[in-house]
Amino acid sequence: MTALGQRLAPLPGPQDDEIATDILTGLGEEARAAITAALPTLAPAFAAAPYLHDLARRHASWLAGALAGDPTEVFATILADMRIGGDDDEAALMKRLRIGKGRGALLSALAEIGGVWSAEDTTSRMSDMADAALSAGLDFLMAEAARQGRLLLPADAARGANSGLAIFALGKHGGQELNYSSDIDIVAFYDPHLPVLPDDGEHNKFYVRLLRRLVAIMQDRTADGYVFRTDVRLRPDPGSTPIALSVDAALGYYESRGQNWERAAWIKARPCAGDLGVGHGFLKELAPFIWRKHLDFAMIADIQAMKRQINIHRKVGAERVLGHNVKLGRGGIREIEFFVQTQQLIAGGRDPDLRVRPTVKALAALVAGRWIGADTARELEETYWFLRAVENRLQMQRDEQTHVMPETEAGVGEIALLMGYAERAAFEADYRAALARVSEYYAELFSEGGSLSGDLGNLVFTGSDDDPDTLETLAELGFSDPAAVSATIRKWHYGGYAATRTAKAREHLTELIPLLLKTLAESGNADTAFMRFNDFLTRLPAGVQMFALLRNHEQLRQLLLDFMSSAPRLAEAVIHRAHVVDGLIDPAFAGDIATSEALVASVDAFLADARSYEDLIDRARIIGQEQKFLIAAGLVGGALSAEQAGRQFTALAETLLARLFAAARESFAARHGTVPGARLGLLGFGKIASREMTLTSDLDFILLYEVPEDSPGSDGTRPLDVPTYFTRLTQRLVAAISAPTAEGVLYEADMRLRPSGNAGPLATSLKRFRSYQRQEAWTWEHLALTRARLVIGDAGLDATVKAEIAEILALPRDRGKIVDDVVEMRALMARERPPRHPFDLKLHDGGLVDLEFIAQTAQLLEGDRLAVPQAQPAGVLMRLAETGLLPEGERLAEIHATYSAILQLMSACLIDPLRDEGWTPAFRDLVARRTNYPDFARLEADVLAMREDVGRAATAFYEKMRG
Repeated sequence: MTALGQRLAPLPGPQDDEIATDILTGLGEEARAAITAALPTLAPAFAAAPYLHDLARRHASWLAGALAGDPTEVFATILADMRIGGDDDEAALMKRLRIGKGRGALLSALAEIGGVWSAEDTTSRMSDMADAALSAGLDFLMAEAARQGRLLLPADAARGANSGLAIFALGKHGGQELNYSSDIDIVAFYDPHLPVLPDDGEHNKFYVRLLRRLVAIMQDRTADGYVFRTDVRLRPDPGSTPIALSVDAALGYYESRGQNWERAAWIKARPCAGDLGVGHGFLKELAPFIWRKHLDFAMIADIQAMKRQINIHRKVGAERVLGHNVKLGRGGIREIEFFVQTQQLIAGGRDPDLRVRPTVKALAALVAGRWIGADTARELEETYWFLRAVENRLQMQRDEQTHVMPETEAGVGEIALLMGYAERAAFEADYRAALARVSEYYAELFSEGGSLSGDLGNLVFTGSDDDPDTLETLAELGFSDPAAVSATIRKWHYGGYAATRTAKAREHLTELIPLLLKTLAESGNADTAFMRFNDFLTRLPAGVQMFALLRNHEQLRQLLLDFMSSAPRLAEAVIHRAHVVDGLIDPAFAGDIATSEALVASVDAFLADARSYEDLIDRARIIGQEQKFLIAAGLVGGALSAEQAGRQFTALAETLLARLFAAARESFAARHGTVPGARLGLLGFGKIASREMTLTSDLDFILLYEVPEDSPGSDGTRPLDVPTYFTRLTQRLVAAISAPTAEGVLYEADMRLRPSGNAGPLATSLKRFRSYQRQEAWTWEHLALTRARLVIGDAGLDATVKAEIAEILALPRDRGKIVDDVVEMRALMARERPPRHPFDLKLHDGGLVDLEFIAQTAQLLEGDRLAVPQAQPAGVLMRLAETGLLPEGERLAEIHATYSAILQLMSACLIDPLRDEGWTPAFRDLVARRTNYPDFARLEADVLAMREDVGRAATAFYEKMRG
């Protein structure tokens, strides 16, 4: 046996023997001699690695003995001392484990730096040390629980091996390739059915407390340091689960919600401490999740997408060594591991020989299975251990879990020295060559598809740790709390929301995230936009369709963001009825949205497939909601003006009303027949009459019918008299329009404008309409009649109704009384329906009602002179200016257009337009843009001025109309 000290190769660095002075102080002559003989290696190493120097000071006497012994035997003794057990208390255990870790770390570093051990030897022994420490800690805790009477087990059997708790090592620890200063990633599952605890024992509480104490034993810092930083976040859904789970709960998670990155993590999983029987049994049960029987090309695409989210060109150009990340950077360790694990996942289900944990053994298995060539495996293996050696030396310097090369040439020179290079340039050349080899092989494997993140930078959201470059990318995109954004996106990937629970949804989401983040960043307020999208996602019942659409349609992503920031009503529509967005991706959308003919054709085509009257009612709601959404989207997106949107909302309502009315008549006639000689139609009032409907407008109409004088009623198998027939038909129509179904409500129907209002019959004969309007109607009913029109009617009825309305409006009137009635009505409205918001532009003094009252009064008193029967209010106001009846008419028409545009947007965008919550800065900006104002403040000021202008004009106009 040759002693370690005699086998150490000298390092090419400065031989400053003074650096060992504090180590030699107090040692005996033999120990001093052993350390002095090794100074050609130790002195340069300690100069470049302060952590090793500190360990040597702490364990100087032990070091001298280790240098005189065989390193393998010395390390075996360290492990035995760590496992020995029998500690009186936890403090004694923690001290013993920390001393063992320090000595093992010092021995491993010196043996590797001195060329006695390879990086492979070091990583294997570091893994063994972690296993030993976990086992010792668990044995202690079980013995303590037995002494406290908390176990069924007898005291001599109270060990980790009988605990029912299996501790799994994941990642490099699982593959027995633990780097020098690494966290250990562990997951713990317990079998509650084993006779470990009393029948009334609370298993979860016991095991969670046990594991928490074990983690503290491992990582709490004392005067002797720590053992291993211990991470338990790779367990299922760590944000919402305890740190110890039952095996049943864990299996249930992986079977229903497990992700591909978790499959990759479990390739290396190994029971490393505790009840190994439980551990091996769990892995056997989990095998179908890790190893699929068939090639899953969707899975392959998902794995490729996960890696393509890493922009491998960022900060790691071909010539870069300074600051390069040896683990995550281009050509780094992660790419070799991904190269191996991806092919294991793809083929391991069919080829059990590929189910090996260590990376280099997996390379050999891939060669044996003819997945890769022997030369590829050899080059990747050599490169892998070269890069792992570099990584170890980075961490040996200060016991930091770093993977980043120094930013200075002097710093890189220290790493070169620890690697045994006499010249920094030679090390850098070898380092670049290693990266180039890995990049070449990796590019061949992932040749399909470009970087998902494009020029954004790293966007990696797998695992439980934040990727540092990803956080930097998020910060550069404008997110103020990148860690919170990263954690939220990981929650999406964990299936934490209903929309992300299916594997297919998560596959689409993986591809979508970079595109989505770019869109959110470009909104100008990334934080608010992300918060709104997350809120949107929490309430989205399913995600596959939506994520797929958003992936493939940039315009849709931008529109959805606009909806979330400025149009919550439309965002809610997407949440509850995702199908409404289908029309947005139709190539014809932009051109057809303003065309009434295209809208009618779409509605008719959809309704044509109805199989029954009830199906037609449901289909009317589906297509109605979709088309309303599309019109509103066109308004918000700028494809439609407010005036165009009003016409389109009206065309949609007329079309649906006509089709439902026809179907209602046909269905009603099947039972009650028809009334021979009858003509009937729907007389519209208000917004439908003037073609100014909004997204939320009611339908104001009455049913008019005309029958022969001697008509006895209908001729069906169940005949009805005339009034009853048309009343029930109207009821049937109102139900078809307004009744709530599974698809919602189409429109609310307002029939208060029928003769005698709510007290009158639902259907009105033309004869009764004529007499009522001539003899009983109030002034406000005649005002409403000034823009009424027959929106649907049998042949010839439209001309009859138009003539009748013209005659009614031409009747002689008391001008003073009309004006007084109008002024009184406006005053009553102001008292009973006061405005509830600064932009309640319908009811405010000088608002839309005042403009409409002016127009309607003018039609009633000066209809012949104006000569624009049933015109829209804006058209009447323009005619008032043209005829000289109201010089301010043109200005009032412009104000009417502005008011209408604002009210259209309020209706389309806001769930409750008269509550301040919806008036976000984004919505205010939208309103300003769509009304051609530079900013909302200017619009707000102008609206106040407009109201004053309308008030003054109204006063002057009514005085003039009194005559």
